[in-house]
Amino acid sequence: MKGKRYSTGQKIRILRAADAGKPILEVCREAGISEQTFHRWKRELGMLEVDQAE
Repeated sequence: MKGKRYSTGQKIRILRAADAGKPILEVCREAGISEQTFHRWKRELGMLEVDQAE
């Protein structure tokens, strides 16, 4: 079964929610992603801001 596809901007917003102090597990649960996916996105996009994504 295919999962939901997120745009780069959406991924960065999810990462910023965790940077703002929300627990990673809670962010992952709300976004419907695994913790492994979260950390992969963080490695790939961790230094970008939302306005740089597009």
